[in-house]
Amino acid sequence: MRLIFIRHGDPDYKNDSLTKKGWKEAKLLSERVKKWNVTKFFVSPFGRAQATASLSLKKKKMEGETLEWLREFYIPVKDPVTGKDRLPWDFMPSYYSQDERFFDKDKWLSTPVMQSGPTEARYKEVSDGIDEVLLRYGFTRDGLIYKTDGSIENPNFNPQIEKYQLVTNKKVWDDRTLVFVCHLGAMFAAISHLINMSPFVLWHNFYVAPTSITVLNVEERERGKTAFRIERLGDTSHLYKGKEKISSSGYFTDLLDESK
Repeated sequence: MRLIFIRHGDPDYKNDSLTKKGWKEAKLLSERVKKWNVTKFFVSPFGRAQATASLSLKKKKMEGETLEWLREFYIPVKDPVTGKDRLPWDFMPSYYSQDERFFDKDKWLSTPVMQSGPTEARYKEVSDGIDEVLLRYGFTRDGLIYKTDGSIENPNFNPQIEKYQLVTNKKVWDDRTLVFVCHLGAMFAAISHLINMSPFVLWHNFYVAPTSITVLNVEERERGKTAFRIERLGDTSHLYKGKEKISSSGYFTDLLDESK
């Protein structure tokens, strides 16, 4: 099975919608999405995500399911330096780089700054949310992996290559595709749970542009035991094809060279 996370288009935060540029991005995105074989769309309740999804849903003649846990990760915590509220994905490198716990999947939530707000409860909501969706499709969380028995025939099966392990141990392939239209903070929280790493690393060290596409595939190398692998992160080829510049919304500084 494939999971595709799409970040909303260039945002009009004041009105929780899209800018003129954002609507252009969403239109180009829809031309790409219409070619996909989508099993189900899931959408954040926030307006900018709903607007982004609307054009693709119209092209596909499908309806999306709104999930509350896909909303942006707006959880205020206390900045120990300034004493003011700050979001978990908006800390300075000079601060978080001094505490290795932020980079540990089991320890980041126990840091005093994360404990100063309802971060743990919100992260659990996201983790439980993605697990609930996967359970609908036959994937059950079991420790750090997912168990399943719902596979179908794999047309791309090949025997093991001598001296290498580039082979599946089962002649099956689950071709279902779930699409999630949401936000940078929320999607990275969900992905961190799927691949068992601290979301702090994703929040602060990776960037995905508006309407970018991030793809995770489920890989079953042992019978009934699956793991997620990221195939693409922040793919914006539909914008390049449409000659639309990439938005730097979500960058802490305007680093993108939009002349390319």
